[in-house]
Amino acid sequence: MQKNRILVLVDIDGTLISPGMAPRQSLSQAIQEDSGEVLDFEVEHFAGLTDPVIVENALTRLAYDPNRINGKVGKIIERYLELLVENYPISSDKVLFPGAVSFLEFLKSNPFRVGIITGNMERGARIKLSPFGLLEYFSFGVFGSDDADRNELPLIALKKVSEKFSERFEPENVVIIGDTVHDVLCAHRNGMKSVVILRREEWCKKIESEKPELIVRGFDPLAPLHNWFIKFLEI
Repeated sequence: MQKNRILVLVDIDGTLISPGMAPRQSLSQAIQEDSGEVLDFEVEHFAGLTDPVIVENALTRLAYDPNRINGKVGKIIERYLELLVENYPISSDKVLFPGAVSFLEFLKSNPFRVGIITGNMERGARIKLSPFGLLEYFSFGVFGSDDADRNELPLIALKKVSEKFSERFEPENVVIIGDTVHDVLCAHRNGMKSVVILRREEWCKKIESEKPELIVRGFDPLAPLHNWFIKFLEI
C-alpha cells in the first residue's frame, strides 16, 4: 500500500528563500559577455518563469536575431551557472524566510512525498538551496532544465515519482506551493491544488483572481498551513 498519499511540490525563489542579487548579477554578466550590452533585471522579468524563458526574453529585449536566440540560450545559461557557483556562496543578501524550515519539518513528519518545483536549472537550484541545508527535505525535483514550459513540470513530476518511487498520485492529490500567479496557473491547469506564500502585496489581487486553495503571508505562524494540510489529509 502506498504510504505517501499527497504529493507536495515546493517552489524555491520567493517561496523558501530570497536569493538576493547574486543570481541577477551573474545572469546580467553572462549576457553582457555574449552581447556586449548591460541588461538590468527587475522582478517581473524572472518571477515565476523558467531560466530558459528568462534568457530568451532577455535576448529578445536586446533585439537579438530570433533565428540566433535558441542557439545562444544554452551557452548563456552555462556561463550564468559558472558565475553563480562563484558569486552566490559568498553573497551576503540571500535570506531563508522565517518558518520555512519548520514548514519543511512538518511536511517531513507527515505522509507526503515532497519535491522541488522551480524554473531554476537543476544545478542552479542546488546552488541556491545548499547554503541553507534545505536539499535534505526533498527526495526529487523538477526544474527548468526538465522543460522550459513551467506548466509541463507537474506532469514531469508525476512521471518521476512513478519511475523513482513506484508511487502514483491523482492530480487532485498534488499541491503546488509558490509565490506568484504563475504557480497558481501551473497548478490549476494540471488539475492540482495551489497554495500561495504571498510575498508582495501588489500581486495579491492578480493571485486572488485565480482562486488558489490557500493564501498565507508566510510560514510563520505555521498554524494556517498546518491546519489546511491536516484537513486535506483527512479528506
